[in-house]
Amino acid sequence: MSWKMREVVLTVVLSIACGVLYLGWSTLWLPISALIGPVGAEVMFGVWVVASPLIAYIVRKPGAALIAELAAAAVEVFTGSHFGLSSLLIGFFQGLGAELAFFLFGYKKYSLPVLMLSGVLAAVGSMIYSLLANGFGYYTPGVLAATFALRIASGAILGGVLGKLIAESLAKTGILQQYEMMRQRRQQRGEGYDSVSRM
Repeated sequence: MSWKMREVVLTVVLSIACGVLYLGWSTLWLPISALIGPVGAEVMFGVWVVASPLIAYIVRKPGAALIAELAAAAVEVFTGSHFGLSSLLIGFFQGLGAELAFFLFGYKKYSLPVLMLSGVLAAVGSMIYSLLANGFGYYTPGVLAATFALRIASGAILGGVLGKLIAESLAKTGILQQYEMMRQRRQQRGEGYDSVSRM
């Protein structure tokens, strides 16, 4: 289960890409939040956790989801996020939640439902942070319920489902042949553990 250099490099590259995406999404969130309200804008939440299921799905190593989310959050901070350093704390809580999904299955299942669960638990982690940072009094019961529901749904779809779609799109280009995602796929097809995957 040790990390190979290519897995570290891929994690860094994809985390940087996701961090830049997070920054752009944060900028887009401002006018949308003003237009439909912060609760309605929760439908956008899932994109901010896509790094975790995406990278965990490809690399399939313990810690991948947490590392990916923290790294992407760090990139978002250092590229000028208006959320400031709080993005790192949010990223930590989201990453812990996302990591928990894979931990629960012993890092052996990376199906779409598990990826969606990763997005859901990332949303739970972010809500825990929000409640700790703002206090329960910050939300009315109705607002809290609506925020939580939309965040969970968005985490599952824009986090889990989108993460898988991105990974599958990358796989079609052939650049993921040496990674665990494709190695396991070859094993399932009975193609064995080829010499390329040992590199």
